[in-house]
Amino acid sequence: MLSPGRLWTFALLVLSAFAFFTSPAAAQRSHRVRRGESFARIARRYHVSLWDLALANHSRPNRSLHPGQQLDIPGEGEVYVRPGYSLGRIARNHHTSVRALRRHNHLRRGAHLRVGQRLMLPGHQRRSRTPRDWGTPEQPGVVKLRSVRAGGEVVQVTLRDAQGRVPEASLAQLSLLMRRHEQDELRAPHARLALLLAAISDHFGGRTLTIVSGFREARGFTSRASQHVAGRATDIQIEGVGKRALFDFCRSLGHTGCGYYPHSSFVHVDARGRAMQWVDWSRPGRRPRYGSLRRPYRRRERHSRRRPRVPRHVTSPDAVPLVVEIVRADGGTETVTEEVPGGRASSADP
Repeated sequence: MLSPGRLWTFALLVLSAFAFFTSPAAAQRSHRVRRGESFARIARRYHVSLWDLALANHSRPNRSLHPGQQLDIPGEGEVYVRPGYSLGRIARNHHTSVRALRRHNHLRRGAHLRVGQRLMLPGHQRRSRTPRDWGTPEQPGVVKLRSVRAGGEVVQVTLRDAQGRVPEASLAQLSLLMRRHEQDELRAPHARLALLLAAISDHFGGRTLTIVSGFREARGFTSRASQHVAGRATDIQIEGVGKRALFDFCRSLGHTGCGYYPHSSFVHVDARGRAMQWVDWSRPGRRPRYGSLRRPYRRRERHSRRRPRVPRHVTSPDAVPLVVEIVRADGGTETVTEEVPGGRASSADP
């Protein structure tokens, strides 16, 4: 039997361990930006470097943040190459050797470092490349939806029934949430978009999905060929899920469009006939500025066939099928078949 003194010591150890593993820095791998927060304030909260936090999210410390934006928090021993930094300077700052740093990160002698490149310090394990298990949804196909323009109230919509069909009534509910203005005429979104949102919701454990933008008019930088105009696209956020995780999952689906916007708080997803993706570094309301995940394309790269491209890894080609069965209110069904275009795509059109 333990003495009172030893019991007290044991209790303190348990409480300390509990506090560590439930602290924001240890338990959370992402942070949802609140109004008035900056990179510096968030970095202090999680006890991470300001530059590491900014570069981990493909940004710079002086860039402004938007409420609702999801940030990835660097893990322990995870550092990012800053402008002007060499391997030697990083090694000196973290009290290690260039040789150990190079060996731990599988870098060749004389390897060129790029700004924003992620390195792990010796003695720390690299993040697992195995996709995270986000849990199982309570009701597969039933999506918790919220619209930024509809007041933010969460509604549950069955976008895919047990037979993989799309209820016509659910498309009407989705149409309400995708409207730009309350007085806009109701238009039915494409049935494959409903299946896409259901697949995304199920993968991330049924977490609340926020529609930032749905239907749009053809004006400004939105062309008539835009998937938003056709009712095939939405810009979305998912509660507790970072933009990069959402973008990476969308890229695993066949016959979908995926757009990543480093300076915005959402990810573009759409249902189309061919798999496409892009990274747009423009500010909200500005002309598109495409690039790779690391940086925008330089002027000479925009028309070059050798310009860097974002790899696409389609591992679930049938998650959003090309043939969709819609269940009408009278119990009947109708089938919608997606036409797959031939030839080569000329450009990404959100």
